[in-house]
Amino acid sequence: MPRDLPPLKVSENGRYLITADGKPFFWLADTAWWIRRLPPDDAEFYLAHRARQGFNVIQVHPGYEEADCAGNPPFTGSDPADPNEPFWRNMDAVVAAARGHGLYVAVVPMWGQEYGKAFGADAAKARRFGQWIARRYAGQSDVLWIVSGEYDSINAFRLPISAEQKAVLNSVAEGLRDVHKGTQLMTIHPGAARTSAGDFHREPWLSFDMLQSGHQIDSEAYGLAENHALIAQALACSPPKPVLDGEPTYEDTPDGVWVHRDVNRPRADGPAVRRKAYWAVFAGACGHTYGHNDVYGFFKLAFPGQVQPLPQGPGQRGNWRASLNAQGATHMHYLRQLIESCPSPDRIPDQSLVVGDAGKGLDHVAAMRAPDGSWAMLYLPQGKPVQVALAELGIGRVRASWFNPRTGSFSPAPDPTPARKGIFDPPTSGEGQDWVLVLEALATDSSSPAKAGPNG
Repeated sequence: MPRDLPPLKVSENGRYLITADGKPFFWLADTAWWIRRLPPDDAEFYLAHRARQGFNVIQVHPGYEEADCAGNPPFTGSDPADPNEPFWRNMDAVVAAARGHGLYVAVVPMWGQEYGKAFGADAAKARRFGQWIARRYAGQSDVLWIVSGEYDSINAFRLPISAEQKAVLNSVAEGLRDVHKGTQLMTIHPGAARTSAGDFHREPWLSFDMLQSGHQIDSEAYGLAENHALIAQALACSPPKPVLDGEPTYEDTPDGVWVHRDVNRPRADGPAVRRKAYWAVFAGACGHTYGHNDVYGFFKLAFPGQVQPLPQGPGQRGNWRASLNAQGATHMHYLRQLIESCPSPDRIPDQSLVVGDAGKGLDHVAAMRAPDGSWAMLYLPQGKPVQVALAELGIGRVRASWFNPRTGSFSPAPDPTPARKGIFDPPTSGEGQDWVLVLEALATDSSSPAKAGPNG
């Protein structure tokens, strides 16, 4: 029988996710949007593989009109008031199988434009739909809700969305909450490069904010805010709520594909997806979502050398099974391990630790620390030297080490000396040579750490 997973809730400080018994929960998700396409054996293979790789959430999208692997549409006659039971039994099986592998399922009932087609301005009908789908998964602690994918697509990605459109989206959320009574976490997914905070942060049903940083290797090169900046914006909102990047650039996606409409551009690689992940978490995110261009829709090559053209797809070119082992996917669990090694789930983004300019674009250095200054970490995306304002930690001696995001291993770093003025040189530098500098407080009268730190 599938095992029960502990319910999730928001931490008391409103910044992170925890289990019902108070244990920290680091969200590490994969976008399995179209898992409905997979027959049961393939779905089982996918879920088992991602669980072994350290993922603990999958984001799925049943949708409005797209059929499942057996050709069953979600609704009879495209009427959301008339669900097609064979389709939903298949979705139930996916949720149960995920639970058996220790994976939470974040369900996106419909994308924004699908809500527009399904309900128009009928908020009452939208609420009834929310109640119906919530009843289907009522009491399942492993189910979370992303009320809409790209909610602003209900208005062709134009902001602001209208009051009538927002009412439809709110009504779906309120219908969900009518049933689960706040026992299942809820968020909503915007278009790029945006957060949900602008439209929904103060809605009582919203447990945490989500952003889509978008499919650019370097967002600032496109005049867009990078994910660390979007996260900082959301964290500045009141009341405090957690936030995470629910759709950064997917591995092997052509850079800026939705801007240039060109699948022949350079591709996002392992270093690109690592940068997005570490930037987000060090900026204060409660976790991160990974994605791969071939995996989110479970692409299969029709012939050797195929590159999927727009508008059918953004340049998919590999079989999804093989792409499960892409470099970035295999490195994501090192980030989770690093964060879970911290003695406390409380992490404060603190750019004041970086002396001088923290860098722009691909050079941006992200810093965070413990509230009591017992440890700090700085992410250096290209392995360039960094000068740390050690006095900002409010501690005396520190022990320094390097964490390798490509291997998950630690190595010692020379202790800072007055002559070095807090400058640290990573072991290697250049594209793909990212490092995390880990600083831990030492007791003033001993070489032993004052408190157990990430490397202690």
